[in-house]
Amino acid sequence: MRVVWWTVAAVALFGIAALVLALAVGELTSDTYDVTDLDVGDCFDLDPDEDGAVGLVDVIDCDEPHNAEVVAIAELNPNGDQPYPADDELFAIADAACLGVPADPRFGILAVAPTEATWDGRRGRVTCVGLVYGGGATDRPYGSPFDA
Repeated sequence: MRVVWWTVAAVALFGIAALVLALAVGELTSDTYDVTDLDVGDCFDLDPDEDGAVGLVDVIDCDEPHNAEVVAIAELNPNGDQPYPADDELFAIADAACLGVPADPRFGILAVAPTEATWDGRRGRVTCVGLVYGGGATDRPYGSPFDA
């Protein structure tokens, strides 16, 4: 009876260790990121939730069909000393932060504003995302020539 119990315990422990290892490897090799952690030039497919919120996205190669690309980053709280603004003010200053992005006629610009939870830690980071007009996709990076 003891041998059976030890065998079951060893199999369970091995299974748990294998699961933890698989999750750790998956985390290290995952291409899924919070959109506010992306860098300029990262391409992805944007699919906001029913409330219009943007969260985790899978980064893909810009040569693959995609509908969104990070085209600029701005910081609204670079010194960490600004209070989190009211929603209307936050969205106005986030939109203003993305106004200087050079135009590409295939894309509109969406300013992804920080949440209150990320305001201090990410210095009020705003991610300016180029979205393909009309809900389509492109296989060219933002700003690339049409005949390239």
